[in-house]
Amino acid sequence: MRALSKRGFVRVLGVLALYAVLVVWLTWPLTAHVDTHLPSPHPENLFDVQYMVWVLAYESHALTTAPSRFKDANIFYPARGTLFYGDTGFGALPYFFPVFLLTGNPALALNLTVFGSIVLTAAALHLVVAYWTASELAGVVAATAMLFNRWVLWDFIPPSPSFAVLQYFPPIILLAAASASRRRGALGLLPLVVLQSLTDVVYVATALLAPLAVLALVRLFPRQTRAEGLRLLAVLGLAVLALVPIYAEHHAVVAANPHLAAQTNYPDIWQPLTRLPCGLLGVCAAMAEPMSVPLAAFVLIGVGALSLGLGESPAVRPLRQLWAHGALWAGLGIIISLTPTVEWHGRRIALPHQVVADWVPMYRYLRVPSRLGIAALFGLALLSGAAFAECARRLSSARQRPRLARLGPAALAAVVVSAMYAEYGHGLRAPVARPPLPAAYPLAQATLTDSPVMAILRRPGGPVLHLPVGPLGGVLPIFHARAMYRSISHWRPLLNGYSSYWPPGFAERMALANALPDPAALAQLRRETGLTHLLVETALIHPGRDVWLRLADAGGREDLALLARDGDGLLLFEVRAAGLHKGDSQAPN
Repeated sequence: MRALSKRGFVRVLGVLALYAVLVVWLTWPLTAHVDTHLPSPHPENLFDVQYMVWVLAYESHALTTAPSRFKDANIFYPARGTLFYGDTGFGALPYFFPVFLLTGNPALALNLTVFGSIVLTAAALHLVVAYWTASELAGVVAATAMLFNRWVLWDFIPPSPSFAVLQYFPPIILLAAASASRRRGALGLLPLVVLQSLTDVVYVATALLAPLAVLALVRLFPRQTRAEGLRLLAVLGLAVLALVPIYAEHHAVVAANPHLAAQTNYPDIWQPLTRLPCGLLGVCAAMAEPMSVPLAAFVLIGVGALSLGLGESPAVRPLRQLWAHGALWAGLGIIISLTPTVEWHGRRIALPHQVVADWVPMYRYLRVPSRLGIAALFGLALLSGAAFAECARRLSSARQRPRLARLGPAALAAVVVSAMYAEYGHGLRAPVARPPLPAAYPLAQATLTDSPVMAILRRPGGPVLHLPVGPLGGVLPIFHARAMYRSISHWRPLLNGYSSYWPPGFAERMALANALPDPAALAQLRRETGLTHLLVETALIHPGRDVWLRLADAGGREDLALLARDGDGLLLFEVRAAGLHKGDSQAPN
């Protein structure tokens, strides 16, 4: 038993090493700059990466310094409860927190969280499929079908890095299929369901809980599986109960903001129509979707299903179970990812989803339902592994051709994986052609540099406004996420902020910020917020930079005193009441 356990441990380490090497290769040169850069496959969307780094860094900071004020993040000051205006990424926190606590480097902590989670997800998928099929090659095919979906490493997870924490999905699917008949298996399922739901309590939790609920209800009807269904429903009920405090905080934000739908940068991105049939698999747009696994995987699934249907000898029971549960998660994942109204060749069709939207309030907050296709991503990966195992079984049974029986499965795996990678790398997809990927994975500088300006801000003090806040009303995410990321160096209260939504008064305050250094605007901001400091990044100000530079050269003015400047174009001003002189003390209102 000890030798078997040792072999199993070595096997798991080997699987982890395999996918670590593969992910390093697919994201190179990120590993070489893991402590100084962030993934940036879409540079125009770097603000979402910076937002999630800030979220996880703030949560880590708050838990170790002021847990009682945890929900009152340092953004959107003076608003309260601002952490819950957007994604909290709690599922990624157990991975981010220890690295950030030990190193103080948010870029390193995030990169290791994302990199490690993707490796763990691929390895978990491999091990689950290998368990079901008794084939390591089937595990490789399933894991690469997931990894070679551009959604994973290019189109969504890098801008929303907390979504990388999907490693609990494969064991949850396995336990729900194989162990729910035993009480111990159901109890083992509960913490995994809670941990996976914490990745994102809207999209990921829904993509996980909805198929599990359907599976539980299906098991309630036959008498012989009724106890299993009840146990699975109990697991789901306890999991939702564990998530209630988080949902309650988000609900409090909704209740306090009757016009919340208008308090966002994305008022027009609300449940865009699913175009059928191409929208089912994410081939209508240049950006990939969770269901955009390579076409070679679909071909393999079709061939494997045909072989299974025409088989001379039935597949073993575990393999048929894998087919059944892969189809369940793929089918339900596709169904729940559809919008309440779909478009079929230009004709709009209303779906029963609208009834769900009417009865389940949370459904109304699914701005992009296609993200629920995460369930289908794993279902399709499982089906790819099942289809490969079925085709390999066919090849291995060719007794009249012993060489084919011996080498056929390995050759098939090589062909399938190569075909999937060719599409991943070269963009071979219709009807929308996707461009080939660049030779190097795109990165963005993420180092938080020290300076006299940051040294002053690290001292105890009042609220800060980071300028510029940008045109178009001063609420553009790119400027505010940059300010939030920089605030990791000092944790002062910020008037700036970026999240899924913003609190009342934020847009009005940013309109005043855009009028600075106008004395009247500055005085009003000080009265309303107790603003004590302006941090001005002159390199980003166009036009109006000369106004700030002249003001700095003069040492400021009566209500705005220059405290420090550095060579990176940062100016730090102290906001003072008119009549105070430089060096006089001042307390915020």
